[in-house]
Amino acid sequence: MRWLRNLAGGKRWLNDRHSGTIIDFADWQYFAIPKVACSSIMAALVGVIGVEFPEDEWAPELFQTHKWDHLYDRRHRVITKRAALALADRWRFAFVRNPFDRLVSCYSEKIRPDGDSENFVNGISKVLEPFGVFHAEMSFEEFALAAIAIPDIDADPHWRSQYTFLIDGRGRMAVDFIGRFERLSEDFEIVRKRIGSDVSLPHLLKSERSSCRDYYSSDLTERVRQRYERDLSTFDYGF
Repeated sequence: MRWLRNLAGGKRWLNDRHSGTIIDFADWQYFAIPKVACSSIMAALVGVIGVEFPEDEWAPELFQTHKWDHLYDRRHRVITKRAALALADRWRFAFVRNPFDRLVSCYSEKIRPDGDSENFVNGISKVLEPFGVFHAEMSFEEFALAAIAIPDIDADPHWRSQYTFLIDGRGRMAVDFIGRFERLSEDFEIVRKRIGSDVSLPHLLKSERSSCRDYYSSDLTERVRQRYERDLSTFDYGF
């Protein structure tokens, strides 16, 4: 399959399609990376910005959809990376995750024969359907090989390399603090103190599965390592 190319060069990660969800508030910004506890962090940030959100609703939707625009002005809170970087007085933070574990998490969430009809079609997440290479019966190895064959410029954000969310047009790191999924509670405490809030961090979309090492053969390990080489070196992860 031939993948449609978008932009070339260092500026490509600044356009709307690739900038990801960035929440801007007062003197801080959160650069969200899918499959790195972003639902939990967004839910906590709902409390930070002071929106009276219904307790029985999915709090991250405040930033992910326009459903709750009547509660606050989303246009000035969820912005593109280009717009975010133009605001020089912000403290920026993000969280990253071991790429090997993140890919397993993506498979566990997006390949589900029992998935609900609102978000899934024929056992796969609707975000996977346009690629035409994913199906409900595929093993993790089949999924991983299909996913890593798609270059970052075309990949879905759930498995796109994490560094692409965090660099500016010159390829430099754009955030001031990078927490780790593996020590989420401790690192979010640093964020909480820095932004001056007493909100707690909920644990949403918790999955129950074995160690990610159980999913990888030696050959697949090497191929995933090559695909996410820059993430592994930038964020000092191994396997």
